[in-house]
Amino acid sequence: MSIRDALTSDQRATPLVHTIDPGFVHHRKIETILGPSNMGVVDERIKSLPDLPEWQQRVRIDHIYTQALLIVCNKTGIRPLRDILATRTGHMFCSTERLLPCPDIFDKERVVSLWAGDYPQQVEFHYSTRHIASDTLRSRLYSGEIFSIIALLHSADDNKIVVDPLVMGFPWLEAGEAKPDFDIMWFGYDFFENFIEDFDEFSKVNDIPVPSNSEPMKNISELAFKKCLAKILGDSSNKDWGGETSDYYSAHLHMKGQRFKAAFLLKGPHDFRPMSLNHLGKNNDQIVRLSHEPANILFVQHCHDISSPVRETLRAFAVQPSNPRRFCLIDGRDSLRLLYAYNLYDEALSISREKNA
Repeated sequence: MSIRDALTSDQRATPLVHTIDPGFVHHRKIETILGPSNMGVVDERIKSLPDLPEWQQRVRIDHIYTQALLIVCNKTGIRPLRDILATRTGHMFCSTERLLPCPDIFDKERVVSLWAGDYPQQVEFHYSTRHIASDTLRSRLYSGEIFSIIALLHSADDNKIVVDPLVMGFPWLEAGEAKPDFDIMWFGYDFFENFIEDFDEFSKVNDIPVPSNSEPMKNISELAFKKCLAKILGDSSNKDWGGETSDYYSAHLHMKGQRFKAAFLLKGPHDFRPMSLNHLGKNNDQIVRLSHEPANILFVQHCHDISSPVRETLRAFAVQPSNPRRFCLIDGRDSLRLLYAYNLYDEALSISREKNA
């Protein structure tokens, strides 16, 4: 069941904390990165632990190291893997990624896990199995799965990029100060995706049934949709320019009363077919630029359907364990619902027919 069906709008708006349930922690390398000052804090937290069985003490220490590194990633603006690869800048990343099966995990001391992402060079995670403290993580690395990872880029050539993991584990949610009325443990990877009906300013779409197809959006230009979007949000819509990082930006969006800064990537009917990664520029650079906006929710809107690889790519740029942001995809049918809900389809059609629309 998708998160859209499993949770209500109110539940999806819950302000949860994204962290890592670690099963691999490279203490020595983390100590080097944290430095004496931050390690002093880590040492104090370890000293404050109660008298525990040895196995539980090790688990608590792994969590302390992981949390300290996540805080550093947040404070220093460490970016996700795909951002590092796309911009070719930075030597450290923090993100949630899918790794391919590692058949040697039970037999060898040093192994290589391959990244499942699409990139010209092969991305390899090189690590020692002695740092794996969790049997569950070991078995999932064997079969391949989605993991939250903090890592250093070690080397790169024309054929491959070598990565040294610092922390590997499972994406995990914590309630923080929130009081969720659902079991958050089942949504560690899926959470932070929102849908058009979740936002206060778009709530009238709840009165509009989902159309059977998005064919009427074939007549609505990108500019027309942007002007209607601005009208709903009470903003002005500026013309596009070559150096923009998003097609539209607004600080007037709310979800259950909480204000959000939103950046939108909009795609009109020039290429009226389901959106694939090919719609998003070389190396998905349009999503890269979108992710650099000072926004806490990222939107991708298209006049037609939106493919699963686009959803996964947007999620990878938006949802970091150290700095999770929300994301929303508005496909052609939801775009149509929005225009119908606010009686703007005819106006959008008129704008689209104007010269240079």
